[in-house]
Amino acid sequence: MSQPVTNTAGPGRPRDAEVDRKALRAAIELYAELGWAKFTLDAVARRAGIGKAAIYRRWPTRERLVAAALEQALVLPVIAVDTGTLREDLRGLAHAMMAYYLGPHGLAGLRLHVEARAYPELFAELAAGIRSMRVLEARAIIRRAIDRGELGRNASPTLIVDTLVGGLLNHVLATPEELRPEMAAQSEQYVEDVTAFVLTAAIAIYPPA
Repeated sequence: MSQPVTNTAGPGRPRDAEVDRKALRAAIELYAELGWAKFTLDAVARRAGIGKAAIYRRWPTRERLVAAALEQALVLPVIAVDTGTLREDLRGLAHAMMAYYLGPHGLAGLRLHVEARAYPELFAELAAGIRSMRVLEARAIIRRAIDRGELGRNASPTLIVDTLVGGLLNHVLATPEELRPEMAAQSEQYVEDVTAFVLTAAIAIYPPA
């Protein structure tokens, strides 16, 4: 889907980083709000407050622009937590994931994984890459805990991580729109509660030998 994005607009014309920043921010916002079907370069130009010519010089097609925006917004925030204890690793993972789901890029990330099925030729590779990185990082937390003797050798990284991250995601998605401000305000405590629940269950089900 994505193609290399050059750092200059042409010979002798340095690329304006501020224009890039505005365009990519507008692109990720519009993709999150509207989805691929209604995503246009003209709409990005209007949202960013920059000329259409500046958009078209940098990204001649909407495919290239949305690829650049998604890669910048979603590939970089890989969750890497290694505190030395399972409790703190799970807390770090949970807080990072909740901040992501509630943040400006959370909806875009969720939409990407849905539209990877609807438009596999455009989004499948990018979605798979992001999913793979995050899953590997999260499951590594459980494998390190097993190696340290905090969990039994039969502990399932998949089940533990899915329970923790899936619980957070379900909480965000199941909250009605009118209650989202209250949910966001209480999210720190919810993260702590879910983490404690998952940790207690994991140790009970997979006790150290």
